[in-house]
Amino acid sequence: MQVAVHWLREYLMRNYTDVVQGIIFATFTTWLVFRGCRPRVRVRKWILAFLTSYNTAQIISGITYLYVIGRFSVKGTLMDFLTATVCLLYPLIPLILLYQKVIGAEGPAATFLYALFFISNCLSMVIAETALQRMLLTVGLSLLLICFFWKEAEYILFQKSMLRMDRRFQMTSLAFMALIGAEAELPRIVIDGGTDFAGAQLAYAVSIVGVLLLALFMTFMKFNFFAIMKYENFIREHDDDSITNARSLSYLLEHGRDLIKNGADTGKSFAVFYTDIGNFRDINMMHGYDAGNRILQRAADALIAQFPDGIVARTSGAHFTGIVPLAYAQNGFDAAAREIEELSIDETLCLRAGICPAFPAAKEENDFGISERIVSQIDLAASALRYMPDSKSAVRFYDEDLRRKEEIRLHVLANVDKAVSEKWLRVYYQPVVEVKTRRTASYEALSRWIDPVYGFLTPDRFIVPLEEARMIYKVDLNVLRSYGREVQRIRSAGRRALPISFNISRTDLESGIDIYAEIESILSEMNIPKSLVHIEITESALNGDSLIMPQAVSRFHEMGLEVWMDDFGSGYSSLNVLKDYRFDVIKIDMEFLKRFDGRSKVIVRSICQMASALGIRTVAEGVETEEQYTFLKEIGCTYAQGYLFSKPLPPEEILTV
Repeated sequence: MQVAVHWLREYLMRNYTDVVQGIIFATFTTWLVFRGCRPRVRVRKWILAFLTSYNTAQIISGITYLYVIGRFSVKGTLMDFLTATVCLLYPLIPLILLYQKVIGAEGPAATFLYALFFISNCLSMVIAETALQRMLLTVGLSLLLICFFWKEAEYILFQKSMLRMDRRFQMTSLAFMALIGAEAELPRIVIDGGTDFAGAQLAYAVSIVGVLLLALFMTFMKFNFFAIMKYENFIREHDDDSITNARSLSYLLEHGRDLIKNGADTGKSFAVFYTDIGNFRDINMMHGYDAGNRILQRAADALIAQFPDGIVARTSGAHFTGIVPLAYAQNGFDAAAREIEELSIDETLCLRAGICPAFPAAKEENDFGISERIVSQIDLAASALRYMPDSKSAVRFYDEDLRRKEEIRLHVLANVDKAVSEKWLRVYYQPVVEVKTRRTASYEALSRWIDPVYGFLTPDRFIVPLEEARMIYKVDLNVLRSYGREVQRIRSAGRRALPISFNISRTDLESGIDIYAEIESILSEMNIPKSLVHIEITESALNGDSLIMPQAVSRFHEMGLEVWMDDFGSGYSSLNVLKDYRFDVIKIDMEFLKRFDGRSKVIVRSICQMASALGIRTVAEGVETEEQYTFLKEIGCTYAQGYLFSKPLPPEEILTV
């Protein structure tokens, strides 16, 4: 024990420079690689990094060298130089391999980081004349090389780089270490009194080159890193997604052509897909973009694992696109959806994929034509995603039915102005009757699109696309103008018009136009009394934190218009709606009367009683039977609407009293 303590004391007195550098080496490693880990992990890694530092290599090489020269008389000769150099270098290989295990890095990363400290230590032996100078130079050179190569160290550790697989880069680092190691030993051999003239001359020659050798190492490595990083960043920009292991869109278009061509030659069918991850936005909002990026990375890995023979690219946000074998598309996306659902944190993550079968390439078709077709099919796959049904399936194939729906959607968006001017858009009116008297009190105005090409379009065929495009205000304002023309016609006949209610969409308020000014303008231009116009707002439009809808309700009241709430009871916060908003009328969602069981009756009765106590009138939608009407009359519902009284009618049949 005393011998070990004595040896350690002597070692520290002679080699405290190596110990200090070992501390810097371990601290640098822990900060660079493990700064995000738990404290216990950081401490353990620091100890392991210190134990694999050059300090340990010096201990091993020193013991080995003393053993060799104790058995062979080679001191001061060229053989002494060779022996010392070998003893200095041979511990490095196993220590670098152990250090590679410590930091968990592949390829030459461990060798490069180790070389920075080894070269600093050895070069200080060449330059320094005292032990203190050696320590100061070692620390200074170590810190200099850390700062000089910090960006490169992070790159080789954390980026997916060809450097990880390039043995030439590793051998270059080892070669510089060998040269600098030899550099450090030669002057010592000469100073110790060597008589070998050739060895002495070689020693002095190599020592003069020392600083130049370090400069060469820094220049050579910096240039290599710069060239490779620039090239790989260029490749990533064009081929790889910056966040995930997926490819870029440009890579997809370039290599997708070959995939489709090969499929045509081998008879293998492919499909173009486009995906979205439902509720992903909540992850970014609640847990930050780092958490979102980790989920995107794992989602990309799941897709790539399911389709190793395809191409998976990321376009933006939570959207992936690519080309995969058609035969395995359904099962592959279902499996990926299950994996991604397991990544859920709060809200359930739902992968949904639209798929468009890729048409095989014609022999005469050029690359540009195939790329254009891939882009077109990505759009079609995205269209399939738009029409995803509410089911557990993660996949929706683009088929003939979807083709027609998409054709109509594009037709509607392109021709909405023409539909207004050419009167393809017509307004029908469904009576709203007073329950007590069963007399018509007002009408709900409903738009109908009678297209010269596609015939009668149901509301979902034109209202939904126009809402998504924030163009539905053109339809809604057309309702008011059409009603104004009918009011003028009725007046000219000496009759009195009944009021109407018509729907204002949330997107009307977000479309960039001043909807209030537009309504005021039409009312004034067509001389429509405000008592004849009621604004309907659906309960679902009130969802969210935006102040748009509360301001809208107040603004319409200030304009002198009644505000009705449509589809009351369809949401989960109906009572809060009554508390927070002042409505003149609430329209009870038709689902309550459609069921018309005991529970529904209790709910409808309670709604009518509560609304009456608040001074709010009620309308029951979807009345189809006398039994329902009798019930509404019994509970004191104000108005009723439904096929029992009338279907929506053209204007020439109604509107007057």
